[in-house]
Amino acid sequence: MQIGVVVRKGKNRRAIELFSRFFEVKVYEVERDLPALVENPKDYLNLPEDFRPELIVSYLLHPDLNLELIRQASERGVKLLVISGGAKSGSYKQLRDEGERVGVRILWDEICCATPKIENHPFFELFGGPEFEIEIENGIIKDVKVKRSSFCGSTYYVAEKIKGLRIEEAPSKAGYYTQIFPCVASRGLTGGIHKAARAHKRAVEKAIERALARSSENS
Repeated sequence: MQIGVVVRKGKNRRAIELFSRFFEVKVYEVERDLPALVENPKDYLNLPEDFRPELIVSYLLHPDLNLELIRQASERGVKLLVISGGAKSGSYKQLRDEGERVGVRILWDEICCATPKIENHPFFELFGGPEFEIEIENGIIKDVKVKRSSFCGSTYYVAEKIKGLRIEEAPSKAGYYTQIFPCVASRGLTGGIHKAARAHKRAVEKAIERALARSSENS
């Protein structure tokens, strides 16, 4: 399966590297610094004719270019486009409506941890909302496996950091480690980073609940 990533030059290398562990990835870069208003998006975004992946992930963080990306994706037969960055990337309604007009399904998210899952899709089986599998021994987290990771890779970081912790402290620590990972989510009191932290905290809680249930069944 081939994944397309459309990104500003030098940005989001961590996500590209992570995707490349599982899929063939084609990258298209635009200028790093873009004007706030782009009257002719094709001056900055002009996908090659052979850029025809099954799925495109956009890190453009620009409303005008994302609208143009939807149109060019449609022209190349791409039917699924994930637009990351929330409001910085444009109005979800406008992007969704444009996608519907040209036959491209749009997934839009403030943070990659909140990207909706598409069942039985190879990419979304591995990326999106975090999911762990945890082994517990004497109330201590013995091992952690990542079943589904955020696009940025913070889920793998959290998995390593919570090994050896007591199950009572692991969920809150998962949230903490998410926030200190170099994630691209917005910061501040109302930033998306807090939503990312809650997503990982809850994912660890669920994994612990499943592990305890398995232990109870086997005892």
